[in-house]
Amino acid sequence: MVQALTLSAARDRWDMERMGILGDAFLKYSTTIFLHYNMADTCDEGDLSTVRSKIVGNLNLFHIAESLGLANCGIVSTRMDPVVTWTPPGYQSAAMVGGGIVEENVVELDKEMVGWVVGDIRGWITREDLEKLRLGEMTEDEMKVLARGRRKEHKVGGVKLSDFRLVSDKAQADCVEAMVGCYLLHCGMENCLDFMARIGINLSSTSRVEEVIERRQSREKVIMQTPQKDAFCSDHVRNEKAKLQTLMSKLGADQIEKITGYTFKEKSFLLQAFTHPSYGDNRLTASYEKLEFLGDAVLDYLVTCYIYTNTDADPSRLTVIRSALVCNNMFASLLTDIQLDQFILHCTPGIYNKIKEYLDDKWWDETQPAEVKVDKTLKQINEEDPPELDMVEVPKVLGDVFEALFGAIFLDSGHDLSVVWSVYRRLCPTLDKVVANPPLNIKKQLLEKFPVVGSVVFSSATQEGGGTVSVTVEVPAGGTRRKFKGKGRSKKLAVLAACKCALRKLGEEEGVDAAGDCLARTE
Repeated sequence: MVQALTLSAARDRWDMERMGILGDAFLKYSTTIFLHYNMADTCDEGDLSTVRSKIVGNLNLFHIAESLGLANCGIVSTRMDPVVTWTPPGYQSAAMVGGGIVEENVVELDKEMVGWVVGDIRGWITREDLEKLRLGEMTEDEMKVLARGRRKEHKVGGVKLSDFRLVSDKAQADCVEAMVGCYLLHCGMENCLDFMARIGINLSSTSRVEEVIERRQSREKVIMQTPQKDAFCSDHVRNEKAKLQTLMSKLGADQIEKITGYTFKEKSFLLQAFTHPSYGDNRLTASYEKLEFLGDAVLDYLVTCYIYTNTDADPSRLTVIRSALVCNNMFASLLTDIQLDQFILHCTPGIYNKIKEYLDDKWWDETQPAEVKVDKTLKQINEEDPPELDMVEVPKVLGDVFEALFGAIFLDSGHDLSVVWSVYRRLCPTLDKVVANPPLNIKKQLLEKFPVVGSVVFSSATQEGGGTVSVTVEVPAGGTRRKFKGKGRSKKLAVLAACKCALRKLGEEEGVDAAGDCLARTE
C-alpha cells in the first residue's frame, strides 16, 4: 500500500504508476458490469459511457481521496530531504514572533492569491522573506505585494515547505486507482470490490447507480450480479422460436462458432453481437452497442492483466502496449483477418462501401511488394507536385462488432474470464509479438525516422472539395527537402495520410516496406 501511495516525483525505489494502470482497468471493468445490469433499459453506448465517467473519472476519484485525507497523511509526493522537506515527529516549522506558524501563514496567503495556481506563491518568495515574516519585519500584505511584483517581473524565488506537501488533484485520483490495483493484486477480486465499497464505489448488485455516483460507502459484503440468461428484448419475443431460427440462419451462426472455436449456449447473445442498429429485421434483441460497451471493458481488463503480469514494462511502455492491443484499429484488423466482417447484419450501403475500401487498402498493404504498392496508392499530379495519398479510415463498426462478440461470450459463459481469454488468444495469434515489440503509429514512425528536431515540418490544414482536408509534410531526403501530401476527413487523418505517403514512397525508394501493416495500428 505504501507503493500505491508513492508518486514518481518522490524518486523512491518504487512508485504507484504500474499499479495505477491495473487499478484503472479494473475500475473500468467492474463499473461497466455494474452499469450493464443496473441500466438494463439503456442501450445507448454514449449514455453508459457518460455515467461510467462520473464513477471512474478523475474528479470522482479525487473526491474519494479527499474524503480519505490521502494528501494529508498518506501520499509520498516529494523526495526525502532531511534538511529542507522533513520535520521530526512532534515538531513544527518556525513559530512567528507575534504568534502562529510561518508555513501555515504562507499556505493561507496562497489561498488569497486569486487567479493563481495552488502553491504558486512558493515560487516567488525566498527564505529571507520567510525570516522577515517570522520576525515581524514584513506583514502578510507586504509579502503578497512582493510576490505579485516578482511574478510580474519574472523574478523567480522558490522555497520548499517542510510541514506541507503540494499534491495535485490528478495525483490523488491516481493514488486511488493504485490502491484499487494493490488490493486486486494482493487480495483478489472479491476483497478489492469490498475495499472499493468501503471508500465509496459500492458496485454491489443491491446498490443503485445514484448511490454510487453519490459515493455512499458500505461495509457490507459486495454481492456480484447474476449472469444474464439471454439477450431477448422481452418475454413476448422470447417465444418466437421460428423467427429466431430464421435470423440465426441469415447470420450464419454455425460458421461464426466454427471460426471462433466457441459454441454459444444461448444463441441470442450471438445474434445481438452481430446486429447493427440499422438492421430492422431483428426485433428479438437490441443492437450490438451495449455488448460493445461491455466487451471493450472486459478485453481492456484482460489485456492489461496479461501485460502487467507477463512483462516488467515501465508505465509508459505498458500504456503503449495496451493502446496497440486494445484499440478499434487492432480489433478491426483481427475481425477481418478471420473474415467475420462478412456476417454483420446491417441495412446501410455506406457500411459495406467503407468496409470494402478498408479491406482493399489493408490487403494491398499486407500482400504487395513495395514497388507495386506505391504505384497503386501514390499518384503524381505532375513533376512539381508532391506525391499524394487519401487516408482510408478504419470503419468503427468492425472494432465494435469484435468487442460485442467478446461481450456476448462473457455473458454466455456466465462471466467466465478464462473462457473469454482463451477465445481472444485464439483469435489474436500475434499477441506476444505485439507485447514484445508494440508498433508505433504512422506519425511516430516518421518522427523516429527523422529524429532531428524541426526536420519534419507539417503545413497548416487546407480545406478542399467534398469536405476533405489536406496537409503536406516536408522531410529531408536525398540531400534535399521532399514534400508529401495527405488527405482525410479531418486534419488528424490528413496528417496521418501525409506521414503514410512519405513512409511508403521513401520505403519504396530504399527497397524497404517502411509502412508495413501500420494502417491497422494507427490511432
